[in-house]
Amino acid sequence: MKTLDYWVYLALTAGKLYMFSIYTDTPFSFGFFLISLSGALVLSSWTLLIGSKKRRWILLSLLALHSTLLISDVWYYRYFDDLLSVQLISSMTQMSDVGGGFMSLIRWTDFFFFADFFVFLAFILVLRKRQKPLPSTSNKKLAGVILASGLVIFAAPLLSSVVKGEPWLSGNAVSDMREYYELGFWGYHGYDLAKGAVSLVRDASPSEQNQALVQEAFAASITENTGEQPNVILVQLESLQSSLIGQEIGGEEVTPYLNKLKNEMLYFPAFHHQTHEGRTSDAEFTINTSLHPLRTGSVYTRYADSTFNSLPETLRDGGYDTAAMHAYEKSFWNRDTVYENIGFSHFFSKEDYPDTEKIGMAINDEDFFLTSIEHMKQLEEPYYSFLVALSSHIPFEMPEDRKQLELPGYEDELVRNYYHSVHYVDGAVESFVNELKAQDMWDDALVIFYGDHDSGLVEAGGEMAKELGVQGTTEQFELFRTVPLWIKPPGLAKGETVETAGGQIDVAPTILEEAGIDQGFMLGTSLLSDTERLTVFRNGSFRKGDLYFEPDLTTAPGSGECYSIESGKKVEDARCEPYIEDALNQLRISDTVIENNGLEYIETQ
Repeated sequence: MKTLDYWVYLALTAGKLYMFSIYTDTPFSFGFFLISLSGALVLSSWTLLIGSKKRRWILLSLLALHSTLLISDVWYYRYFDDLLSVQLISSMTQMSDVGGGFMSLIRWTDFFFFADFFVFLAFILVLRKRQKPLPSTSNKKLAGVILASGLVIFAAPLLSSVVKGEPWLSGNAVSDMREYYELGFWGYHGYDLAKGAVSLVRDASPSEQNQALVQEAFAASITENTGEQPNVILVQLESLQSSLIGQEIGGEEVTPYLNKLKNEMLYFPAFHHQTHEGRTSDAEFTINTSLHPLRTGSVYTRYADSTFNSLPETLRDGGYDTAAMHAYEKSFWNRDTVYENIGFSHFFSKEDYPDTEKIGMAINDEDFFLTSIEHMKQLEEPYYSFLVALSSHIPFEMPEDRKQLELPGYEDELVRNYYHSVHYVDGAVESFVNELKAQDMWDDALVIFYGDHDSGLVEAGGEMAKELGVQGTTEQFELFRTVPLWIKPPGLAKGETVETAGGQIDVAPTILEEAGIDQGFMLGTSLLSDTERLTVFRNGSFRKGDLYFEPDLTTAPGSGECYSIESGKKVEDARCEPYIEDALNQLRISDTVIENNGLEYIETQ
């Protein structure tokens, strides 16, 4: 057969697509297989117009490129539950500083993706002595048939979606994974490349529909509060997840001091991180703007100059001095630009901290906290100080003399180092609070501690999940999404556990309510109110009271399963249905504000 090499190439390509679904634990339906294969047909049909000798080497190169993209997607998916995008290019320069974390995601079995390269190379060598004629009419016809077949298979479901009016086609997808399931592997990456090109020249103004959504949300967000204006100290603790609080391993508490803080502060066990691909930067952004992160990339690197109704700017307009404290390079993840844009009058970075013992990326958290107190003392009261701790950042590098836990039963070195690093941070927080009290900066201040996101080690079936006995969808959701939150309002006499559910999007409204300042346009609500809020996540999932909704991204928006958090069991879909569109609209509103400068548009009308 003159084109045997091409059919072998297609078979190997199809096999790798199936491998990808196994490695990422994503659905692989027959329809998805066909649309993914159609992309391969369209992209490779032209090789049939080339002589067989050259074609084989071209196909070998295509297999290598395909494997490189597949394995990169696998690594990215393991950490972010999403696929690579050209819109991440602006973030790539920042990755070198946290590269050790990504190296921990690599497994030796991943390199099986390149096995087909060697199989096809052997195939070429076996056939190397065969003489093949120049491209003939039949090859041209075959190339045309394959191209046409690929286009028809690819276009059919798209035309069906157009007829149905599915929202992702008009740019309203809440998750890249929905486009992946709709378009297949090659279709997703092609569409993503086209979107990246179009974004360079398109009109950035919001659509009329999205303008209306933002206008409605803007009108509904105005609140009036009165109260004192306490100093505000907001501390973001790296990779701190709620499963650690109260956890004992071998009779040792992982976070002994943070456990005790529940006696002095309001503790929220049902608080959730709402981060996505930007992780730490997403947490900072959501906390300070009450908006959602982007579905692709980070606001910090893609939309640093957009207009936001931010917490620091609102506090500054209300008479506060505002300062951000992050003991790393000022330009890292574009923080210098973002912090200034959202209203921080001061930014204390690496150059403002002593060159003491380094743990992970920056100076150790204890020295960071104690030096930050000295910076706070230089601010005018009332002040808002936002501290970003770093010692427990992946890959959780902890000096041997700092490792104090025995951790029996844990063998994964990354998991062990995570527990060691958080145990160290626990002690650093104790030193911080003790110094605040010693400096008379605790009692009358509004002090908040929260985790920015999970550890990245919470995958189902992993060592952490197994040791914690995590089973079922809702327990996995809580392991992944819940992070601890402590709030100490001024003059709080006694701590208490507050069971109300909420997310990072609700922190800014909480602070502004305590400061007696109108929150303006914000999507969240105060965690100290009695509101049963809708806590939405980037993929369209949400929590509402006891309900958790997990969307099915392989079907039209709105499909999914409804669970009871308390029982862990599925409940009637009708219980979640009233909130599905509200959740999607919240994401659309947030995207419009960020990507289309929606607030600037409203402010100019």
